[in-house]
Parts: sequence; C-alpha cells; structure tokens
Amino acid sequence: MSKKYTRYSIPTTNGTLDTDPEEGKAQELLPGSFFANRLGMRSRFWKTMRTRSFLFSSPWLLAAAAGLLIVIVVTFAFHNLRLEERLMTDAMLQKAATLMRVVHSGARSSHFNDLRKDHWSVSPWTDHVQRVIDHLGEDPELYFVSLIDEKGKIIAHSNHARIGVVEALPVQTEQLQFMDKQPRLNHRIHSTADSGRIFEAIRPFTPFFPTLTPPPIRPMWERRQDSIGAWFQDPESRRPPFHRSPKMSSARVQYYVVVGLEMKEFDRTLARLRMQIFMLSLAMLLVGLGGWFSLLTVQGFRISQKTLNDVQAFTSLLITKLPVGIIAVDTSGRIATWNGAVSQLIGIEKEVVLRKHPKEVLPVQLATFFSTDATISRDQTDIQTENNVRLFLNNRRYELLCHVLTITDSEQKYMGKVLLISDVTEIKSLEQRMRESERLAAIGRMAGGVAHEVRNPLSSIKGLALLLKNKFPVGSKEQNTADLLIQETERMNRTITEMLSFTRPSTLRLAPVNLAALLEKSVDLIRTEATDNHIVVHLDVQPELPPVPVDTDRIQQVVMNVLLNALQAMEDGGVLTVRLVSTDDHRGVELRISDTGAGVSSDSLPQVFYPYFTTKPNGTGIGLAISQKIIADHGGTIDLESEPGTGTTVTIHLPVSRSNSTI
Repeated sequence: MSKKYTRYSIPTTNGTLDTDPEEGKAQELLPGSFFANRLGMRSRFWKTMRTRSFLFSSPWLLAAAAGLLIVIVVTFAFHNLRLEERLMTDAMLQKAATLMRVVHSGARSSHFNDLRKDHWSVSPWTDHVQRVIDHLGEDPELYFVSLIDEKGKIIAHSNHARIGVVEALPVQTEQLQFMDKQPRLNHRIHSTADSGRIFEAIRPFTPFFPTLTPPPIRPMWERRQDSIGAWFQDPESRRPPFHRSPKMSSARVQYYVVVGLEMKEFDRTLARLRMQIFMLSLAMLLVGLGGWFSLLTVQGFRISQKTLNDVQAFTSLLITKLPVGIIAVDTSGRIATWNGAVSQLIGIEKEVVLRKHPKEVLPVQLATFFSTDATISRDQTDIQTENNVRLFLNNRRYELLCHVLTITDSEQKYMGKVLLISDVTEIKSLEQRMRESERLAAIGRMAGGVAHEVRNPLSSIKGLALLLKNKFPVGSKEQNTADLLIQETERMNRTITEMLSFTRPSTLRLAPVNLAALLEKSVDLIRTEATDNHIVVHLDVQPELPPVPVDTDRIQQVVMNVLLNALQAMEDGGVLTVRLVSTDDHRGVELRISDTGAGVSSDSLPQVFYPYFTTKPNGTGIGLAISQKIIADHGGTIDLESEPGTGTTVTIHLPVSRSNSTI
C-alpha cells in the first residue's frame, strides 16, 4: 500500500519554507536558517566531490594496472593452451605406440602360428606384417601404417598400391642413427592436401628370424632304412627336422614402422580449448577491471562518507532511519517532526499533530519535556536531558527512555528541541530475567557442589551392591534385588549429571520402545511405596500401541519423576491413575498421570516448570524443569492441569515418528 504524503510550510525568520516529507526528514524538522545552512553544506559537499581529483586515479596508473593484468592473463592463457597441447600430443603418441606394438606382436604371433602347422616352408615375415597392417586399417582415425627400410623403400603399407615405392624418410639421417642406438618414438606433424594435418610417428622395427627351410635330399637307401626304423620310434622323432636358412648369416637391414594419424579431431578439440581459454581470460580481465573500478567506487564512497560525517549531528539523526521515536519542535514550540515510531507508540498519525503544541497531543509525562520556556532555552547550548518514563498506553505498560536535545545552529542560536523516545520495555524485562538467571546460576553452582558430594556415597553404594550381587546365587531374588539397586544407583547418578548440565544441549539415544512395558516397570517400582501410603494405582494401557522412538532412560526418568510427585501429593492416600492411549490423529501417544492430591494453586501453576521452583518444603524444583526439557528434546509436549483440593493431571504427548532422528 502506498503512503500518502502532504506538503506543508514551516515559518522561518526569513519567511516561509516549503518542505516535502518524502524528500528528507531533515526538512521537516530543521526550521529557518539552520535548514538553509544545511543546503549550503550540501552544495559545498558536491563542490568538494567535483574538485577532488584524487577520487579517480591517474590514467597512466590505470593503463599500467590494466596492462599488467593483461600480461598476467595472457601468460596464463598461453601456458594452459601449451599444457593442453602437450597432453593431447602425448595421447596421440600413446596411440601410435600402441599401434606399433600391435604390428610387432601381431606379426610375431602370425609367424609362430605358421611354424606350428608343420609347413615345410613358411611365408616371409613381411607377409605377416602386411596382414596385421590390413587389419589395423579399419580404424577411422588411422591415416596409414607402413613398414620401410633404411633407404625409404616401403615394404608393407595399408595402401597396397604404395608397396615398393621409395619415399623420403620422416626424420633426418642423424636421428635414424640415434634411434638405432637408443630405440625410441619420434614424430612429426605435416599437412596434406586431402586430409589436412597428419601426425606421423616412427620407431625401429626388428623382424623375426630365422626362416625355416626343408631338410637336404639324402640317398634312397638311407631314406628307406630310416622309414623302416621309423615305425619303431616315437611319433615326435619321426617329424622331419628343420634347418636355419643361410640368409640369417647375411647383413641385417634396419626397418622402421611408421604410423600416420589424422588430426581433424585434434584440431577441433584444440579450437574449442582456444575458445574456452579466450572466454575465461576475457572474464578474468573483466573481473579484474571490475575490481579496479569497485575500488575506485569504494574510495569515492569513503570520501563522501567522511564529508557527510561533518554535517551536524541533528541532520544525521534525521536522515538516518532510527528505530526510535522522534518528536521535534521549532522555535515557536510547535511540533515540526513526528516520525512513524511515535505514531505506532502513541497511536496518533503525523498529520493530526503537526503544527500543534506538544501539550495538546502528548501525554503529560512526555509533554513536560517541552514545557521549558523558549526564552530560557535560547541562551542554552546542546542541553541534554535523559529520563525514564513509565506509561500505560493501549492497555499496555511501556518503559520509555526519553532523551531531550536542545539544538542550536553554528552561531549558537536556539533552533528547537528534539525528544528521542526509546521503548526499553523488553530491555527492562531482560534485565529482570538476567538478575533471575544470575540468582539461579548461583543456586546451580551450589547444587553442583552438593551433587559432587552426593556422587561419592553413590559410588560406595554401587560397590556394595556389586559385592552383594556376587555373593548370591545366579537368578535368585536377592541377586535381582541387588541388580535393581545397581540400576537405580546408576540412574540416580545420571539424574545428578543431567541436573548439572541442565542448560547444555543433550544427546538422545533414540530407539523404538514399547511404552506399555516401560510404564509397567515404572509402576512396579513405586507400587510398594503406594501401598504403604494407602494409594490405589490404576494402569490403563491401550492395546497394540506402536513403538515410540525415545531414549529409554530419559523417558523413564520423566515418568518416575511425575509418579513420585503424585505420590508425595497424596500423603493421606488417594488414587493414582496412569493412562496410555493413542492420539486422535494416530501420530503420537498420550500419557496421562492423574492424582487426587492437594493440587497446585492458580498462582503457582504458571511457574511449575521453572527451574528450582517448588511448592514442597524439601523439594529441589528441578524435576519438572528437567522433565520438560527431556520431552521437548523428544519433540513432544508436557502440560500440567490442577485444581486445589481436587488433584493434578500431567499430560505428556510424544510423536510416533520424528522428522529428525538426531538430536
């Protein structure tokens, strides 16, 4: 909803000054020459901003900074590009090396397979190399694979038409000699007319010798004698022997395998990387320049802030939106400023009170701050008065801190008064709570000392219980009683620990628990005491209740605390009813523990969950407070209803499922 504003005039010593509330709250308050002085200060401010050339740094300094930034960005860009190029080149070298190993191992395997077939003569090793090269030609990125000798003659090639052709070697002769001494993979990149750039890699190739030849021809009578005796020999011994070819003794020729890979995908990837690096560098450059201009802006803001701080305090308070009520009067004692905080506090809109005297619209306690004679105030400078005022407005009590300022101009002339009203009702309430907390903290420290002393006999009791347990037979009633004593001692120790850490967050060990069984165990613990006090205990549990995720020890502590409170409230006997049912929406369970004791008075009922508040002479006042905290940690609620003389009912709600399983 848009606010409606009206223009109004303020009489000044030099005439009438029109003001607009939306243009600035200072115009509403500052009358006469002071407002004119403010306008003069504003003009001087902008004049100063225009004349201070150091706000914008020298163009040469800006150019130097931009140039340095560009050099850094370009250097990083080229470094990243070269790094990516090396990585991609290494990948192509790895692929070429793999293809070369395939040629070498494939030719060797094919050669050995022929030897295993008992052929009298096998194919030359070059045929095996050509077979492997033909299979490799199916790779789409493979441009060619060839085998050449040291003179450049093609021995095998993926394009059969080029076999036997002599062409220039991909590397220099000196490099070939170095490769012969220390075999390694060399490469080059060159361009072709049909396929663009080609990546060629070369490595020495060692053929597989020897080639096997048939045995020499022997005389007929020797072969016949061998054939007769062969029938009585091992089948392996009848295999005709093979002999090494005399060609092995000749000088060996050096061969090289050359792999050519197309670089179309390489070039496309490199182009994308160049574009990405360019865009990233451009973004870094823009960010750097933006940071520079932001620095200039911050510098200018600091200068303007320093200049604005020179404006008088009265103008600064009015321009700034303070969460306090501001009432200002001019030299005639009429209200000139009435902000929204005052309207919300007193319930009167600004349009109703403007140009009226404070005593006509303000409560007496506030109007008295403006009751001083103006003729006396004109002779006073910067007088400040601070008072605490208590008001009853709109059926509510307010604690107000009122601060009165007497405003003068640069010539020490009286300009008016300003009343600053701060609502400190919550602060006063917090102060009261803090004092109460300090008192409770002192009691807590005292309780810590007492708890420390209580723990020592607990340890002795537990030790004696363990000793008694070991002296009785296993499974006997006495041993069970000793176990119960040990458990109750440990529970008492945990209760003391929780009392000391009441204000600290607790960690729950949640697990699905059958509350019916837990209640039966708790009722059994207090049944003897109830019988001795002539108290009848009724336990009513709805069947087939779902398990509830709770911390067993903590919930049992709450139940026992409420049950013991109920027993203590019925000193002359009565009826204790414990009822466990499911809630109407079946999302939780409800435990109601009712007694027919004396009850709690209406004055004490709101304080029953306060720490250390108790109505019992010997009570500590922490049982219900700890119980409330435990139930709240489980995501449930605990309520207490009581009527004096009738009894008390404690209702505990626990959810069946929790959205947060970790507390």
